[in-house]
Amino acid sequence: MQLWRWLKRVNAFRIGLFTGLLFAALQVVEIAGRAEVPLLTKMEKALVDLRFKQRVELKAQPTTGRIVVAAVDEAAIAKFGRFPWDRRVMASLIDKLNEQSVTAIGFDMSFSDEDLGARFAGAKRYRKRFEDISLASPRNRSAVEHFGEAESDIAGAASALQGLSRKLGNDPVYQAARGRLDDGHQKLADSRKTFEDLVKQHEEYAAELDHDLTGADPDELMGDAVARAAAKTVIGWVALTQGEMTLSDVEAEEHAKRIERSQIHTPEFREPLVDGGERVVPVPKTWVKEYAGLRAPLLPIGKGAQWFGYFNALPDADGVIRHAALALQVRGRYFPSLDAALTAIALGLKPSDITPVTTNTTDGEILGVDFGGKRFVQTDARGLMEINYFGRDKTFENLSIADIMDGKYDGKLKDKLVLIGATAQGTFDERTTPLDKFTAGIETHANAVETILSQRYLRRGPIVQAIEVLFLFAMALVFAYVFARVKVQYALPVVAVSGLTIWIYVSAAFWSGYDFFAALPLVELGAMFVLVTVYRYATEERDKRQLRKAFQLYLNEEVLEEMLEDPAALQLGGKDAEATVLFADIRGFTTISEQLSPQAVVHLMNEIFSPMTDNIFEKRGTLDKYIGDCVMAFFGAPVQTELHGANGCDAALSMVETLARLREKWHIEDPDMPDVDVGIGINSGHLVVGNMGSHQRFNYTVMGDNVNLASRIESLNKEYGTRILISEQTLGTARKALKDDAAYTVRELDSVRVKGKKEPVKLFELRRRGPTTTEEMPLLNGYAEALDLYRRQKFGEAGVLFESLLTRFPGDGPCTLFVRRCEMMMQNPPGREWDGVFKMEHK
Repeated sequence: MQLWRWLKRVNAFRIGLFTGLLFAALQVVEIAGRAEVPLLTKMEKALVDLRFKQRVELKAQPTTGRIVVAAVDEAAIAKFGRFPWDRRVMASLIDKLNEQSVTAIGFDMSFSDEDLGARFAGAKRYRKRFEDISLASPRNRSAVEHFGEAESDIAGAASALQGLSRKLGNDPVYQAARGRLDDGHQKLADSRKTFEDLVKQHEEYAAELDHDLTGADPDELMGDAVARAAAKTVIGWVALTQGEMTLSDVEAEEHAKRIERSQIHTPEFREPLVDGGERVVPVPKTWVKEYAGLRAPLLPIGKGAQWFGYFNALPDADGVIRHAALALQVRGRYFPSLDAALTAIALGLKPSDITPVTTNTTDGEILGVDFGGKRFVQTDARGLMEINYFGRDKTFENLSIADIMDGKYDGKLKDKLVLIGATAQGTFDERTTPLDKFTAGIETHANAVETILSQRYLRRGPIVQAIEVLFLFAMALVFAYVFARVKVQYALPVVAVSGLTIWIYVSAAFWSGYDFFAALPLVELGAMFVLVTVYRYATEERDKRQLRKAFQLYLNEEVLEEMLEDPAALQLGGKDAEATVLFADIRGFTTISEQLSPQAVVHLMNEIFSPMTDNIFEKRGTLDKYIGDCVMAFFGAPVQTELHGANGCDAALSMVETLARLREKWHIEDPDMPDVDVGIGINSGHLVVGNMGSHQRFNYTVMGDNVNLASRIESLNKEYGTRILISEQTLGTARKALKDDAAYTVRELDSVRVKGKKEPVKLFELRRRGPTTTEEMPLLNGYAEALDLYRRQKFGEAGVLFESLLTRFPGDGPCTLFVRRCEMMMQNPPGREWDGVFKMEHK
C-alpha cells in the first residue's frame, strides 16, 4: 500500500525511473519470449552495420590468409567463354587445384541441371582450332594442290628441254640440266605422296577427334574429377522452400538421397553430470531452418563426391546478409552448409562430426554447432551464426580461374581453401553485406569460413544478455536521478556524452568479439531524457518561473539560478547555515525627511537603495528587506559559499563608495542639502535560513542571535562615529576564505558587551580592501597603542595619546569617544577585575 502511494506521487525521478525500467523489462521479454520489436530490431541492424564500417575504417582485422577465391571474372570469361562453362573446364580446374595440394575446394554454384548451351562449347573450340592447323581443312588443302601446279610447270619445262636434245644432246651443260630436272620431278612426286598421306591421316584424326569430343559426357568427366578429389571437394546445392518446389514427392526424395552421405550428426542435448562427463540426448525436432526440398547435383557429377553443401543466402528483412546458417533440415535429414563443410574439411573432420547442440531436450532451441570438439560455434536459436566481416569486397585474395589454369599460381596454392564462385558483372551472383551494397556472393562464404577457422566470433548468449539487462536497470536508476537533478539546458549535453560513452563501450566490446545491443540503451536514454524534460518543463519549470518572479527582486541572477536548482529547499521552515548578515542604516535621514515632501522622500530613498541593492547583488547577497531607512541583507544563502564573510565586507565598502558618489551629485544639484551618511554593521555565524511565516504567506529570511548582534553592531556606528563595523567572527571568516590576512585594512576599536548579550564582542572598523597604506599607519598604530593602555587601565596615558591622535587626525570618531571614556574611567575606575570590555546600556 505504501509502495502504491509512493508510485502515485509522480515526479521527474519517478517518470525517468519507470521509463528506464520499462525498457529493461522489454529486453527481458525479448530474451524470454524471443520476440522482436521491429523498429528497435531495424535500428540495431543499422548500428551493427555502422560498427562494421567503423572497425574497417579505424582498425581492420587481418585474415589468416588461408582462404582464396577462384573467381569467374572477366578474364576467365574471355578465356573460356560465356558462363556457365562446359563442365570439362570445371573438371580441369578441380584436377589443377588437386595437383596444387589445396586443403579444400568449394563450389558456390549449382550443378543440378544440364547446361546444353555450354556442353559442347569446349568441343567446338577444340575442333575449330584443329581446322585452323589441319592439312585436311579446306583452307590448308589448297597448299597440297599447289603440288600439281608445280608438276605441270616441271613437265612443261621438260618438254621444252626435250626439243633441244637433237642440237645439244651431247652438250655437258644440257646433260646436267636434264638430270637436275628429272631429280626435281621425282622429289616433287615423293613430297606430294607424303602430303597426301598426311592429309588422309588428318582426315582420319579429325573424324576420331569429333567422335571423342562430342561423344564423351562433360558431366561424367567432371564427376571423375570430383571423385579424384572427393575428400576435399564440396559440391554446392540449393535448398527449396515450399513455394519454390516443382518436384514431385518421389523426385524430392530421390534428390535428398543423392546427397545422403553428407548428412551431419543428429542434433543432441548435452547435460553435464555431477560426477563428470555428460549425458547426451538426441533431439530429433529442433529450430534449425527446415526446407521442403532441394535440387541435388546431377548424378554423374555427384556420384563420387563425399561432401555436399547448400549455399542459400539468408538475408535479413532489409536484404543484408548478416548471418550464415551452418545446418538445415530437409525431409527429416540434417545437412551442412557450404561454409560448415569447408570448415570441417579444414579441421580434418567427416560430415558426421558436425553436431548441432540444443539448450534443452524439449523445444529444440539451438545453442551452437560442434565441429568434432575442435570448434564450438555459438549460434542463435535457429542455428544462425553472425558473420564477422573482415573487410570490404575482395578482402580475401581473388585469383582469376584463367590465371590458375595458365599455371600462374602453381606452387602458391598449397594448403589453401579455395572457394570457386562468380565475381564478374552480369553473372547475377551479387549480395548486400554490412560493408558493401553489392558484392559477390562468394565473399559472404569466405567471411563465414574465416570467422569459424580464426575463432573470431561475434558472441551473444546468456552472459551477454544478462549484462544487457543489468545495464538497462542501472541506466534506469542513474539517469532517472541525473535527469531529475541536472539543469534542463545541461541535460542535452549529458545525453550526448552518455550516448557517446555507450557507443564507445559497445564498439570496444564489438572489436573484442561481443555483440552487445546498442539500440535499446540509446533509445532508453533518449526516451528518459524526452519524458523527464517534458515533465520538468510542464511542472518544475513552471514552479521555477513562480520562484523566479518571487525572488528576482531579492537575489542577483547567478544566485537565483543556483537557488532554482533545488526549489524544494525553499519550502516553509528553515535550516542551519553559516552566513553573514549586514544591516545598513541611513544617517541624517530624519532631518532630510522633515525638509522634503513625502513624494520627494520616496524618490530620494529609491535613489539611495537602488544602487546599494545592486552592490549587494554584485557580491552574491540576498536582499532580506527594507526597514524604513535601513537595509537588511545576508550572504551565503540560499547558495552556500565560503566567501560569505568577504562578500559582506566587499558589499559594505561598495555601499559606502556609492553613497559618497551620490553625495557629490546632490551637493552639485543642491549645495544646501544636508549630508546623508550610512552606518553598516556586519556579523557572521550560525543562522537559521529559510521561509518563515505561515502556509498562506512567508518570507525567505534569516533568524538567530547572530542576526540580532549584527543589528546591535550597526547601531554602534553612532557611538564610535564610524561607517562600517564588523565583528571578529566576520573578519576571521573573510580572511580565511580569501587566504590572506592582509585582505582588508581594519582597526580594532573595542571589546563591548551589547545589550542582551553576555559574551563580549570585538569590534573592528572596516576601512578598505587591501593592506594598510602609509598614510593610515600612524593613526592605526597610535590607536592600537592607546587602546592597549586603556585596557591596562592606564587611562591617563591613553587619554593623552588619544588626544594627540585627534590633533593629527581631527574628527576621528573612535579617538573622540575614547578621550571622553578615559576621563570617565579616571573619575570612576572600574576596579582590578575589569576585563577591558565596555558594557553598552542601550541598543
